[in-house]
Amino acid sequence: MESLDRSDPRRIGPISLRGRLGFGGMGRVYYGVTDDHEAVAVKVIREDLVARPEVRARFARETEALRTVQGPHIAALVDASDETEERPWLAVEFVRGLTLKEFVESRGPLDEPLAAALGTVLAGALRDIHAMGWLHRDLKPANVILGPDGPKVIDLGLVAFAEGPTELTTTESTLGTPACMSPEQANTPKQITSASDVYSLGATLLFALTRHYPYDGATVAQMFMNIVSADKAPNLDGLPDTTRPLIERMLAHDPAARPTVAQVLERLAPLCGPAGLKRLVEATYVVRDTDPGDVAPPPRPPRKDLSEIVVPGSVVARLADRLRSAYSAKPVL
Repeated sequence: MESLDRSDPRRIGPISLRGRLGFGGMGRVYYGVTDDHEAVAVKVIREDLVARPEVRARFARETEALRTVQGPHIAALVDASDETEERPWLAVEFVRGLTLKEFVESRGPLDEPLAAALGTVLAGALRDIHAMGWLHRDLKPANVILGPDGPKVIDLGLVAFAEGPTELTTTESTLGTPACMSPEQANTPKQITSASDVYSLGATLLFALTRHYPYDGATVAQMFMNIVSADKAPNLDGLPDTTRPLIERMLAHDPAARPTVAQVLERLAPLCGPAGLKRLVEATYVVRDTDPGDVAPPPRPPRKDLSEIVVPGSVVARLADRLRSAYSAKPVL
């Protein structure tokens, strides 16, 4: 957590801000404490975007999604501004713990029963999101917090109606993180289904078990080339034999070939055992005290981490078009 600087507000609504947690596609995220002493993560629209009607509308949709989606492993909405406020904001519960990405990078991959327990929890969270007609669109290791009550999915800023309007997909709306993005999300981001979230879950579990993603590349463009190519198989090195067939299906290039969330739950449940979630919490929850600043992150990698780049919608569309043209013009080796 970073300290506030002079440009940051000290209070938003009934919340006192204590520090910066990071950036989102549409705004900054702060750590705050409500007047009732509840720790929250507060997202505020960026000043340069607050006057744009489509951005305000998208933010309102995000708030509505958080109001309707509930589950034991989804960070809950605590409070939000009304539509008339000059700079909209929303506050969700602050989950103390390391992200899955931080945990794996600093302490190593999970064993198979722990990863199965994690997958069961995350699939259950996706089931709750999909049941309300929404998609997450950016499930990844950095958006999973390993907290004291088990893993929780955070950052629903990319949630959208599964069959709703798409005019809010603009140059300012982020569409996903390449490392866990499905091929169809890279190709046609406005025409995806729940199968895209299943792919992202598969990529997240692959990382939890092996510490690598399905595809890599020296640049974002090269990573996209690998993702959208039907002839490029994902890297499954290091997967246990028991979970390999399931994760391979989850990462299928064709969305129709992937299992449903219900089928993923059915396959993973027997692998984690009766005490799977309890053991997962005991093994992964690492916090020294109640101060969020004391959650020790791993050292930063020496090179640019492409898994954490969030790509604007217009860039995704243009890059995908160029890559498809370039790929079709070259022989497959």
